[in-house]
Amino acid sequence: MKVFKNTSLILITAFALTAYSCNSTNSNDAPPSIPSEESMSADFSEMENAENNKAKTVAAGSNFNTALVASGIAKIILEANLTIPKVLLNAAQQNDPDEIASSEWEWSYSTTAQGNSYGVRLTAATNSNSDVNWKFYVTNSAVNPPLSNALFFEGNSDFNATSGSWIYYDLSTGDDVSMITWTKSENSASIDFEVTSGRNDNLGDTIKYNFDGTTKTLVYLDASSGEETTISFNTETKVGFIIAPNYNSGTKACWNENLENTACPN
Repeated sequence: MKVFKNTSLILITAFALTAYSCNSTNSNDAPPSIPSEESMSADFSEMENAENNKAKTVAAGSNFNTALVASGIAKIILEANLTIPKVLLNAAQQNDPDEIASSEWEWSYSTTAQGNSYGVRLTAATNSNSDVNWKFYVTNSAVNPPLSNALFFEGNSDFNATSGSWIYYDLSTGDDVSMITWTKSENSASIDFEVTSGRNDNLGDTIKYNFDGTTKTLVYLDASSGEETTISFNTETKVGFIIAPNYNSGTKACWNENLENTACPN
């Protein structure tokens, strides 16, 4: 009887492990999900749209306009670092991979970004914990010096692309330029961005962006001055605030649903 019980236990355990393996997200038959553009984006388009709509009636107040300009500066820094990577990432979504080894995939495609044509080779390798290592290599014979399978950016994510990190490189030197850690869900997203190169005079600048489904928050640190600016904007009500050391004596400055200056709530 004891032998029978032990044998039954072994069979039940083996069946459970087999069932888990078959239902595991990280199946050798399926490539991992490619992270979306949100892993590289701080989207304040609702602020821009609100300002455009307001211009048809009464001009927005100074608090909102100052916040809009500050968010625009952060946007310029992000675009200088991330515009081409975002194009390459979006183009990858439109292509199918080949499985080149067990738990390893490769996407090969061409795309155009900022007037340049790139041949792209994207690789993904997963481990036993369902973590994915991504590498984007680019080829472009028209630039000087020509690029041949040069590592442009790489990162890590979970198998379903809900969190991870990116690091970007200077294609001419191979030095890192900037890095991001990110999270994403159906109704929320966050990025933590840092400039690690002085090529655009932004060395050490950081941008933290968070969207909780309703409110978008941006915190921008200008490393050269040590000044930090915080902007908050509710995408539903349009109310928000800015805290900046060189505006309103560094105290919180708010606007209402009509984008007009208003007293901040306690």
